[in-house]
Amino acid sequence: MNKIIVHIKNNATSLRISQRTKRMLESLAKGKETHEEIIQRLIKLASTLESSGGTSILTRGNVTGTKYGRLHSSFTMQANEKEYVIVCTYNDLSSIALMRTQRLKESVGLALDWELDLEIANVKIGKEWLSPSRLSEKEKKLLYLACVKQVLEETFDINLYELTAEEDYLSTIKWTDAYDRNNLSKDSLRVDILQRIK
Repeated sequence: MNKIIVHIKNNATSLRISQRTKRMLESLAKGKETHEEIIQRLIKLASTLESSGGTSILTRGNVTGTKYGRLHSSFTMQANEKEYVIVCTYNDLSSIALMRTQRLKESVGLALDWELDLEIANVKIGKEWLSPSRLSEKEKKLLYLACVKQVLEETFDINLYELTAEEDYLSTIKWTDAYDRNNLSKDSLRVDILQRIK
């Protein structure tokens, strides 16, 4: 019979790495991550990339492309005195977020253009679940843009402070400024934002 042992807390161990490796690890940090948090994020990313449904970068001849895995999330939002729960699906950009560091861009040699391709699957207003097709065009557009902002902020660990009020979300100038300031994909700006705001 095997004995199951449950530890009260995780025991800390030491991991010996060279100074060069330590600097490389720190260059991949998002904000004020500890070394352990960086390693855990990289392990999670590696396991996502290994799975068949994850995002992968494909190279055939001199052409490089990206095959995206799909993620889903629920976001809670309050606007116009209504409480919304929005369920959406979108492209998994975790590997793209990792490659935004200049060293990785140079070593991989890729121009990192991507599209979020966010779709709202379902919306709850109060206690009632609705199909997005039952919303007004303005309401649907606002919910979509709020979800895009949230996904970008979480994925790339950025703050799109240009977008706070309803008029900001519907402004192509504000979105362009936010994308330019954070060096985000021009393809995403064109497809995910500008074509949707029109």
